[in-house]
Amino acid sequence: MSINDSASVNPLDSVIAELRDISENRELIKSSIDAGTLRRMLVHLSNINLSVLASTQDHVNATKRLNDFASTLMRMAKHAELPNDVLTTRMTLVATALRAASSELAQSDAVPNWRASAYAAVINPR
Repeated sequence: MSINDSASVNPLDSVIAELRDISENRELIKSSIDAGTLRRMLVHLSNINLSVLASTQDHVNATKRLNDFASTLMRMAKHAELPNDVLTTRMTLVATALRAASSELAQSDAVPNWRASAYAAVINPR
């Protein structure tokens, strides 16, 4: 069994995938400003993901940022150009996942046992 086999699902990977899909869907995100915000958020989430998997040094900051992003997503859904139940539902699920990941990081002094990010190289090539 490899180390990755024993790792749990990476919640930030799921969030990144969902936000990428939302940001590219013009039926959900009609505002180019909101789409740009989501794309910038994706870069930050990718960097946070890499950081928290590498060490515990940035966990306090990551915890705060994940909660901030969750709040931003809820505001974006609430103030979308047209009331959109699908967008609100999807953003709420992403916000819930961000808050859960934040809580998990806050409750532990260790690097999370999440799988390595599948999106790190795609969003933030090195």
